[in-house]
Amino acid sequence: MNKGAFLFVIVTLFLGTITLASAIPGLLEGFRGIVIWSFLFYCGLIVVAQLVAAMRGLKKIIDEYVERKTESKRVRLR
Repeated sequence: MNKGAFLFVIVTLFLGTITLASAIPGLLEGFRGIVIWSFLFYCGLIVVAQLVAAMRGLKKIIDEYVERKTESKRVRLR
């Protein structure tokens, strides 16, 4: 995955988390709203970080699978 696509995925996940957190009516009023907003934002960052790590791991597994070319070998049976 090139850097542009990777950056697009990160920004999309980040903005999606913020949009979901701000779409909940009534929770973002007053000081309690700021605390809840901060908590939801922190949780969103954790989720995005875990998704990025999972995508990188999956990409690495797929790349190793594609690069590995197993050739059959003849085995002598005694």
